[in-house]
Amino acid sequence: MTDPVLEIENLSLSIGDHPILKDIDLTVRAGEVLGLVGESGSGKSMTAQSVMRLLPHAARTAGSIRFAGEEILAASEGRMCELRGDDIGMVFQEPMTALNPVKTIGEQVAEGIRFHRGLDRAEALDRASQMLDRVGLPESRFPLTRYPHELSGGQRQRVVIAIACALRPKLLIADEPTTALDVVLQAQILDLLRELVAEDDMGLILISHDLGVVADMADRITILRHGEVQEAGETATVLREQKHPYTRRLAEASTHVPIWANAQTPPDGEKRLLELDDVARHFPSHRTGLFRRGEPTRAVDGVSFSVRSGHSVALVGQSGCGKSTLARMILALDRPTAGTISFDGMETSALDEHALRPARRQMQVVFQDPYGSFDPRQKIGHSVAEPLHLMDKPLTRPERRERIAAAVEEVGMQPSDATKYPHEFSGGQRQRLAIARAIITRPKLVVADEPVSALDVSIRAQILDLFARLNDDLGLAFLFITHDLTVARAITHDVMVMDHGKIIESGRTGDVLDHPGHEVTRRLIAAAPDLQRAIQRRSAGVR
Repeated sequence: MTDPVLEIENLSLSIGDHPILKDIDLTVRAGEVLGLVGESGSGKSMTAQSVMRLLPHAARTAGSIRFAGEEILAASEGRMCELRGDDIGMVFQEPMTALNPVKTIGEQVAEGIRFHRGLDRAEALDRASQMLDRVGLPESRFPLTRYPHELSGGQRQRVVIAIACALRPKLLIADEPTTALDVVLQAQILDLLRELVAEDDMGLILISHDLGVVADMADRITILRHGEVQEAGETATVLREQKHPYTRRLAEASTHVPIWANAQTPPDGEKRLLELDDVARHFPSHRTGLFRRGEPTRAVDGVSFSVRSGHSVALVGQSGCGKSTLARMILALDRPTAGTISFDGMETSALDEHALRPARRQMQVVFQDPYGSFDPRQKIGHSVAEPLHLMDKPLTRPERRERIAAAVEEVGMQPSDATKYPHEFSGGQRQRLAIARAIITRPKLVVADEPVSALDVSIRAQILDLFARLNDDLGLAFLFITHDLTVARAITHDVMVMDHGKIIESGRTGDVLDHPGHEVTRRLIAAAPDLQRAIQRRSAGVR
């Protein structure tokens, strides 16, 4: 057995008088993947930041963190600067935030190489090119002169991995590296991390709230809750036996399907609420010469479908397939290049802003990031009430307060929560309040754009239950934009699979996902993490 790369013993962390971590013990060996699992606020990221010594000034630590036998907590800041990026690398959750928008990808990968190895710019860029090629971004297709905004989410995440692994660190910490990626990109990134661990004999700490991902990747697993280790051990054993109640709760939430009265019997005979007929959206291309432009980008290309009142429909597909562009046109935030969009009998694609007001009142949206969709300077009551300006008749103050209280209560919150600010709520609570804002006008259609992708499994289960209840109680029609097939199966009557701007397959959700007819659909299903399937493979000794 190889010597440990990282040993943490009795690590405790507090910020002010608030305890964050309590007597954490864990070990990572060379060539080993350790899964660090828990809900939001469990202490996963703070454990990683303790290893990197990237803690707030008010933080106080006790215990021991040894990297390759060296005590990290006693190391000077100068020594930590030598270790960070060289012997210890870190992949952050959000690649766009982790990358510098005004520097090229080549410069950003080369920066650490120049700092730690003292190479000149040309030599460092040559090393950067080799590393980017290794993570699937060859210079022939992805020049070093590109900027982060010119890459997709999956490509940006590969750049972040290239930066973290450029100097072949002994330990890599990956903090939720695939949360915002579609299932195919997620599988590619996880395969890449697995290859880097094997090739460089590197220790990897994979931080995630997705038990399916961890079960597939990790050799051993440590489960945290409220800053304490609840259970730890060999991955297959821990997830198969589930001795601790909290482990069982996480596993149940990972495979949770809402108790949904309308799941098997969607409303029949209802009118068509939303109709799209041969809708297209093209964007002009870059110039290919002094007087020539290339072919336009066909983001949406001849899409036709309808959504009936009270129905719940999923729109699934890989990143860049055209889902969000299509959603913007449905919400009348963008105009189609061709085709027509009708909502509740009105052809919205032909209406001006004033004429769109009645339609806007009847269709609302729930965004992916609940924190970013609220104004941090406004109280929740003000933000939830924003759509009320679309009402035909202005509401009096008492009527407005009554509407706010009713909407907040419908999503399982208290009316008194309307007097608080967004930062006073957890991620799941903020998403509930975002849903309250969407239903306050009693719309007929809600477009939910990746509404649970950033939430941990327990909170995701609660939000899915809420959507199911609102569909039952209020008869709302939902269009779910998602890359999570578990969400599509749990919460929708019908599913549409999109690829390269086209709907390539559609039908009842169970029929499509159980018997996919198109190769793209089969690829999405095969790439989706599956906890039970991963446990079976682990138990059989198959990676």
